[in-house]
Amino acid sequence: MREAVGLVMGKSSISEFSFAVNPSCIPRFGEYVMAENRDGEGVIGIVREISNFNRMILDEGFSFEYLVKNMDFSRKLLEKNDVVVANASVIGVIRDREVYPNRVPIKPNSEVRLADDSVLSSLFKCEKGVEIGKMIARPDITVSLDITQLVLRHFAILSVTGGGKSNTVAVLVNDIVRRLNGTVVLIDPHGEYVGYTFEDGSERGKNVVPAGIRPERLEPWEFASLVGIDREKAAVQRMHMERIFTTVKKEGKVGREFVERVLDIAEDWINVASTKGEAEYFDFSGVKRVVTLDRQDLNALARIKEYVSSFMRRYEDLLSQNDMLANIKPGYLNVVNLSGFDEGQMRVVVAYLLRNLLIGRINYLRGKKGWEKVCPAVRKPLLVIFEEGHIFAPKGMNNDVVMWMGRIAREGRKFGVGLGIVSQRPKRLNDDVLSQCNTKIILRITEPNDQRYVQHASEQISEDLLSDIASLGVGEAVIVGPAVKLPVAVKVRKFAGNYGGRDIDVVSEWLDSDEESRRQITLEDLAI
Repeated sequence: MREAVGLVMGKSSISEFSFAVNPSCIPRFGEYVMAENRDGEGVIGIVREISNFNRMILDEGFSFEYLVKNMDFSRKLLEKNDVVVANASVIGVIRDREVYPNRVPIKPNSEVRLADDSVLSSLFKCEKGVEIGKMIARPDITVSLDITQLVLRHFAILSVTGGGKSNTVAVLVNDIVRRLNGTVVLIDPHGEYVGYTFEDGSERGKNVVPAGIRPERLEPWEFASLVGIDREKAAVQRMHMERIFTTVKKEGKVGREFVERVLDIAEDWINVASTKGEAEYFDFSGVKRVVTLDRQDLNALARIKEYVSSFMRRYEDLLSQNDMLANIKPGYLNVVNLSGFDEGQMRVVVAYLLRNLLIGRINYLRGKKGWEKVCPAVRKPLLVIFEEGHIFAPKGMNNDVVMWMGRIAREGRKFGVGLGIVSQRPKRLNDDVLSQCNTKIILRITEPNDQRYVQHASEQISEDLLSDIASLGVGEAVIVGPAVKLPVAVKVRKFAGNYGGRDIDVVSEWLDSDEESRRQITLEDLAI
């Protein structure tokens, strides 16, 4: 039995209590403590405030000179009058390695003790979990995340630049893929994870997926957005584009030939419009229609041709016969490399991917054949992680990615599809998307607006946790949500493999290049 660190004093409730602290055993801020409620049950709480005062010098009117002059005569008496008081927030009642809501007030004069290491170890242990790191307050205690809860209830990793987000992602991915044989689809807008290696030093289990799309599998409006036709300001262009798209789809063209045929029809319609005539097309239901084109349509058709031609020049490789769905492998880390695309095109590609992963998974589980060939990954549950999540789900924007993220957040649990959002700009994330990420792994966040936004989006983050978040060091995180049984401050373990996102050692590179320059100059001098 641990020594008592204090006695409950003053007013207590079901949610908090204060206690007079034993001066020989002062708990740290953020420590877990135990007390009894009026039913005699063990209640666990977390220390949120510690204050120290002296009863003899409470009067603020005492001057510094007076205190210095009199302290020497009464130092022992002053020491006896030191008082330490702490406040703890109640987390719950512990029964059989589980935490339940506390329904009864904390008992007055109850002894307060530090929670035993064995109790905390059992609470933070998870057989089918990932060891994320060690408790900051108790460095000997390992904290594991419940991966089932992390994936199916979705999660967010939030921090300032350089706070340790990428290291945290790398740790999770390594254990999910290597230890649990899980399938991860990592949306990588900057190509940082292309060089990822697992902690054993190998790349076995990693699959870099080029962003390839079968254009015939897109919806007409998705294709229009992909080539850059504005959704709001180009209604006539989108109308003609959709008619051309459904016509080419009816003809059965695929891949590059599909887009080339779009260009051919656009050119034919330009010729028709210049002399005012009729053009045939197929509508959504495959019915042949006729439209009259005149000179008023020339500008819209010319712009369509320009957009599609420009897209072909820049992204010809995107139109591969084997799109990225077919290349995603179950049991692998699948890095979807989007480097080189602008943000609008990234969103189109990702919306296409999310739609097909979710629908494919639903249809596969319902016994519809063929989806396992279109996308082999749908045979098993899968986790989609978004690096730079604010690019795909920006605040105030209700785009196609946000729509499919929202649907996965609502329905993914039933079909084994999870979401992970990683961002260094929480206040720029879509409110609905962030609020549906039930587990938050929050590394250092110093900007007050970001702190408040994260608190607003999470029921588990209280006012007193905000100070924890602001005071975290690099690689330290506060974790709240269903993936852990208690809110906990953790030092995330250092990933032993290789991943992108690390800071460049600027000085070393400068010095290396300077040495190379001097060597080159010397060689040139010798040649002279």
